[in-house]
Amino acid sequence: MKHGPTIASLFLLLTTTAACGDDGAMTTPTSSTPTTAPTTNNPPTTNDPPTSDSDATASATDTTSAEPPTSTTSVEGGPVFLSLSTNVGMLTQDESVIITAILTDPDGVDDIVGGSLLNADGSVDFGPFVAAGQEGTYSITLSWAQIHQAEPIHFENAPDDRTFSARFFDQAAHPATKTVPVTLQCAGGSACDGTCTDLNADGVNCGTCGHTCTSMGCEAGACTPAWSECFMGVDGFFTCTEMCQSLGETCAELQCAGNTTRYLGDASDCGDYMGGVPQGDSCDTVQDWALPAIKCCCTDSN
Repeated sequence: MKHGPTIASLFLLLTTTAACGDDGAMTTPTSSTPTTAPTTNNPPTTNDPPTSDSDATASATDTTSAEPPTSTTSVEGGPVFLSLSTNVGMLTQDESVIITAILTDPDGVDDIVGGSLLNADGSVDFGPFVAAGQEGTYSITLSWAQIHQAEPIHFENAPDDRTFSARFFDQAAHPATKTVPVTLQCAGGSACDGTCTDLNADGVNCGTCGHTCTSMGCEAGACTPAWSECFMGVDGFFTCTEMCQSLGETCAELQCAGNTTRYLGDASDCGDYMGGVPQGDSCDTVQDWALPAIKCCCTDSN
């Protein structure tokens, strides 16, 4: 009995069955890598728009606060200020301030040709900065008198805040400027024509600059009473009340060193402020003009 064809047929049947049999039994093992991404602790992200205008602003704006505006200007490629400072912030009569500038330049500090100090609007040049110590450092000394000569110092009962501008150039004429403030002040609170004074007590500047008291006395910003000009009988007045009123003043009874009337024996003595004989009369004492001239104690408010 022959078995060859039968065995061949059986092998062919087994082969076909393996090819078409149970997929799970013949499937090649797969990797153990998970088919979904692993979860993390990071919060989920969304493309939802901000819930409010403030949220939108916050998301679009850097939270770092912006630097305050400065008074520095420069040109690309030109000198750059690193600092501009003063040794004192306040200046008074007979004092000076030292202003120091430190600069750099993209082409090296040797490219800086120099600079000068100007007033706030650039109309006054106080002079050049000079090299001071290390490279790129410059300074200038400015006195109260120099400031007054260029721009008169005049302030009443309040300090004067001035601004000065440093301007530098490089060899290509690129400018760079920076400003610095200096406060002018006086112990008495005021300055008249560049001189510190107290308007409450200055007989030359009483109450305001330029208001000079006849008596040269000033109290609480008002002139103290003073002796008037000479009056004579022909002027038609008989009391110091009338005489002072004719001058636009008021008779100041007993307020000129305790006196009200000063009698002069000679009209030529009228030029002498303290000439004659003082008396403690009343403002309304009627004069008989026994002596040729009289001075009265009057308020000095003009």
